[in-house]
Amino acid sequence: MHPFHPLGLLTATAVAFSAAGAAAQEERRPLELDLGNGVSVTLYGYVKADFIWDEDYNLGKTTFAINRIGLPGGPATGRFNRQQLNETRIGFDVRGPNDVFARFEGDFYGADDSLRLRHAYVSWHGLMIGQNWTNFMSVETLAETVDFQGPGALPFARVPQVRYTYDGFADWSLSASVEEDIANEDDQAVTVAARYGLKGGMVRVAGLWRDATVSGARVEGWGLNLSSVLTPWTGGTLRANLTTGSGISDILAAGLTGDALSINGRSVGVSSAALSLSHQVTPSLRLAATGSWVGVDEAVGTDTDTLESLHLSAFYTIWDNTTLMAELFNGRRTQADGRSFDARRIQLAIRYAF
Repeated sequence: MHPFHPLGLLTATAVAFSAAGAAAQEERRPLELDLGNGVSVTLYGYVKADFIWDEDYNLGKTTFAINRIGLPGGPATGRFNRQQLNETRIGFDVRGPNDVFARFEGDFYGADDSLRLRHAYVSWHGLMIGQNWTNFMSVETLAETVDFQGPGALPFARVPQVRYTYDGFADWSLSASVEEDIANEDDQAVTVAARYGLKGGMVRVAGLWRDATVSGARVEGWGLNLSSVLTPWTGGTLRANLTTGSGISDILAAGLTGDALSINGRSVGVSSAALSLSHQVTPSLRLAATGSWVGVDEAVGTDTDTLESLHLSAFYTIWDNTTLMAELFNGRRTQADGRSFDARRIQLAIRYAF
């Protein structure tokens, strides 16, 4: 096998991890510190090495850039490869008396690969203050992909907010939040959500309203999201998302802005759907397939009309804390004028969690 073949690189990396000491990894324990007076700190995270080969466009660190392929100034055409550690993550949880909980977490997707803040919040008896996932999205339905970005159809944002969650019902939980708008820190968005727990899954509905200034233009938008997790068979997990609204295309992971968001001060409608199916083939091997579609109601010329993507993913656990990963990705951007552009990616990775 050629030394620079994708599989060769991943195998060599796995051997290096093995040489570091499999016995020690199997005996690992989370680093937990007891500070006394009912306060404890738990350190967690992982190191993830990605090896990426792009066939058509230089998508960069994630597949997010498919929203600009084929456009002037968009990703360069050709074949490209890269290696990165950006997804490497570190965080710590603080637990205190009277059910006080705090989380601080970062990764290395900041400017020039610097440490970037992901989460920083404190919660107490259902009240949460700080930066966390928007209440409009369902964290439970995040797809299993090797690519950090994942499907573009899901609501996807971390924002400063104040949220209250009430889970005093048998199967229901209700939540509401006032959040910093994703596009403008001086504006706010309001969300509400209801979650119903099922045997082995859940159904969740969420709504959002925003009134913000984006690139100098006022955007008054609304959105509805329906999400669900189901276990249709032993070892199988189905995650589904449907989103519709107006003036919210930038809140989706696809990140469509400009005319996809508003035209002459008038909000533009958008709809999206994502479906992810995974199966635990063996105790060590898990396979997943994730499809995504985003459609803009009004588009002309070279404006994006639809974004589609497919992730075919495999995860193989060597030890409890070390996983090999492989993924095939295909993305397509279709313009209002009928032209379409495709981007393909092969991504291999190894992740060591602690």
